[in-house]
Parts: sequence; C-alpha cells; structure tokens
Amino acid sequence: MARKVEVDLKLLIVAVAFVIIATVGSAFTTYLIFRGSAAQTPQGRETTTTRKELGPTHPLGEFTLNLLSSPNQRRYIRTEIVLETSNKKVVGELEKRMPQVRDEVITIIRARTAEDLSTQAGMESLRLDILKAMNALVSTGEVTDVFFIDLIIQ
Repeated sequence: MARKVEVDLKLLIVAVAFVIIATVGSAFTTYLIFRGSAAQTPQGRETTTTRKELGPTHPLGEFTLNLLSSPNQRRYIRTEIVLETSNKKVVGELEKRMPQVRDEVITIIRARTAEDLSTQAGMESLRLDILKAMNALVSTGEVTDVFFIDLIIQ
C-alpha cells in the first residue's frame, strides 16, 4: 500500500524561486558588507599619504627661558622653533624683524607655566598664540605654521 504523493507544480516553482532569491539576497548583502570596508581602506590610506607641500621655512633659533612659576621652584623650557611661511617674501621680512620676532616669542612663552605646556591643548594654544603674533608682525603674506623642533621642560 504505497501512497502516491503528488506535488503541486506551482508550489515547487515557488519554493525554488524562494531559494534562489534568498541565495542572491545573502550574496548581495555579503558583497555590500565587504565592499564597504574595502572602499574605506584605500580612502584612509589616500588621505594619510596626501600631504600638503611644506612652504618656505625660517628658523628662529633656540630659546632657553624661565617659565612662569613660584619663587620656590624655578621651571625652564628649552625649545627650537621653525616658522613655515606662505612665500619667500615673508622669510625676508622675518629676517629683517628678527629682534622683534624673538622678543614676541620670548614674551609669549614666559607667560606660560609648566603645567600649561604639559598638555596637548596647552601646546596647541602656545602654537596658535605664536602664529597670531607672527602674522601681526608681517605684512607681505602670512606665517602658516609653527614647528617645535626641540622641546624640553624642566
């Protein structure tokens, strides 16, 4: 007494279509997931390898200064600073005004405490203050960046 099982042709077609759609859908989802992470990687590398060209620079020399501190404990800073400028005319103007430039930098640095300069925010604030002061001194362009080549706080 074997029972004969009849399968409806429409049900079979729907089941096969469902399996195909599910397979294509999961393959497409997998593609989107891996394409997204692969697409981000080259862009990340591209942004780190593309750097702006360094403009003309002007070294200000080495500074060894007393920092603002209590009379019981003297704190010192030794640093070497280089300025990046927008063009060579600014370098010439900075060379002519070197006593003024060094005096401005000394005044700005001596107003800081060792605690101010021990944080990244404090160093960034010092960098911006020097940048503003240098741009106030020049008239034929601008100082675009300040680099601390050497920095020791004691």
